[in-house]
Amino acid sequence: MLRDSVVSRVTLGLAAVLLWAAGTGFAAAADVSDGGAPPLQTVGPVHVLPVVNGMYMLTVNGINVAIQSGPDGTIVVDSGPQSSAEAVLAAIRKVTNDAPIRFVIYTNSDADLVGGGGVLSAAGLNLGSLDEFISGQDSSLAAAGTVAIPGADSGAGATIVARQSALNEMVSQDTYASSALPTETFQRPQYNFILNGGPIEVVSVPGAHSDADSVVRFDRQDVVVTGAVFDETHFPVIDLAHGGSIQGEIDALNQVANTLAFEQVPVLANTGGTLVIPMRGRLCDEDDLVIYRDMVMTMRARIAYYLRQGKSLAQIEAEHPAQGYESRYGSDTGNWTTNDFIEAVYKSLLMEQRARHGKVKS
Repeated sequence: MLRDSVVSRVTLGLAAVLLWAAGTGFAAAADVSDGGAPPLQTVGPVHVLPVVNGMYMLTVNGINVAIQSGPDGTIVVDSGPQSSAEAVLAAIRKVTNDAPIRFVIYTNSDADLVGGGGVLSAAGLNLGSLDEFISGQDSSLAAAGTVAIPGADSGAGATIVARQSALNEMVSQDTYASSALPTETFQRPQYNFILNGGPIEVVSVPGAHSDADSVVRFDRQDVVVTGAVFDETHFPVIDLAHGGSIQGEIDALNQVANTLAFEQVPVLANTGGTLVIPMRGRLCDEDDLVIYRDMVMTMRARIAYYLRQGKSLAQIEAEHPAQGYESRYGSDTGNWTTNDFIEAVYKSLLMEQRARHGKVKS
């Protein structure tokens, strides 16, 4: 069940979108089994939820894809897996009335999040579109061929934005088509641009799930997209092999909660503050994010306590440190079990200890 504050925000977005839908014949579904606000439509296997006016959460194979669309075109945050790319593209075209995709933003390099990026990018146009450039010139000059034109590749696909480390990881895996690789990368703390009348901030949160993580804030809509940093359905995946760490995960959640998500003070409208789109799970708000952050901090503290007592990993697992959280976030099967998370936290804490001792000796 969505919290009241989230429902109020979704209702505002839904009302605006339903006005549009009435004029386009794009019908809304009657209800949702989880008791939340009704989706705009199910387009093939893709579940579409209007978040606020101009922004939607698409869910396919359990992965959330965020889109913002307006007069300048469409921005997509994470593409979903490659197997669902065509379905996601069809849903985007449906809900945006074929507005051109201008940007695809990757929040990390995981295949579940970026696998379909090449398909979405190829279907879009970057802001250097040759046709649009010429159409904006004096028609007689264009016909005479005397107008200065942008580069030959202008307009050839939407721009794919990601951290440089995400590109490095994708290249090293050697499993992605060149069309899926980021075309605009950054190494600074954040990458900012303006589209559809508002700023978009792609914020680096390194060393959380992996060393390639970003989160994205849409200022005008007051929405944050977290990628794998916040997965509402289970314990966070800490990818130690690719630079992830438990403290980096906590730092990332704190950064989102403290600097990117806001409660409105004074309350000027019953909007409930920032909405948060997690990698998986329902649409969330700041309270959901803080509850998740507190859970992760508690798990770190519990495992650190047993580690200080000199317990081995097997002994720590036998203590069931996930009690109270396991039924909500845990699993005994699948790609990321409760014990997988406990082991990742344990190893991450050992790495912290070694780093501290190394600094003392030096």
